[in-house]
Amino acid sequence: MGVEENPTSAICETLRKFVVERRRPEGVPAELLAEFEASAVVLEGLRALEVSAECCRSEVPELVKHLRERRASLPDSAAAIVHLGVAGDRPHISLECRGVNEASFRVPDVKGWQCCGEPVVPDSAPVLFSSLRLPEILAELHDRGVNCEISTDAGRYVCNYIYFQSLHYASPADIPVLFVHVPPFQHMGHATQVAAVLCLLLAVSRQLQGATPSAPQATQRPLG
Repeated sequence: MGVEENPTSAICETLRKFVVERRRPEGVPAELLAEFEASAVVLEGLRALEVSAECCRSEVPELVKHLRERRASLPDSAAAIVHLGVAGDRPHISLECRGVNEASFRVPDVKGWQCCGEPVVPDSAPVLFSSLRLPEILAELHDRGVNCEISTDAGRYVCNYIYFQSLHYASPADIPVLFVHVPPFQHMGHATQVAAVLCLLLAVSRQLQGATPSAPQATQRPLG
């Protein structure tokens, strides 16, 4: 990945401490933290996965199964899968709109597996798109001051691999999936990225609940 510190691991650990241990992250506006706590959004799976295709193939079906069972037991609830990955050459946050059914690993994954032009899921579609209305989410994030864009290219490495796997398995269950590329901390600081992810999760939650996207005049702008 070419970065000294993987932001996604640090972000997940900070969010875990916030939701599990009630430890408020430094540098994140108190108003945003209070808004998130009041939203009743439940976060699960706040951990970094092994950077390997094998891990993706084993973890994703189990994750989708868990969410299907959880939704069956709570029929009025909604669920979504949000993956984070780092893009070392991007200065902003990228909302990936699609996954491609192609794996071309220019370097081996941590298990030593390397491929060129292999399908992620044999016999699946060439491209799968997120079912979330990303332009609405993007507009809300811009209203909050988040430096982000919609991207059409998640690469062909493990980020795209897990994204396509998740889109493939979650689509029949009507579970939305989104992959988010974040920049290295030298381009966007830790607290700023944590705040941005919280804003994103609030926007996704509102969309799942069928709520109207927040209007600029009614939106906290924790990031400027």
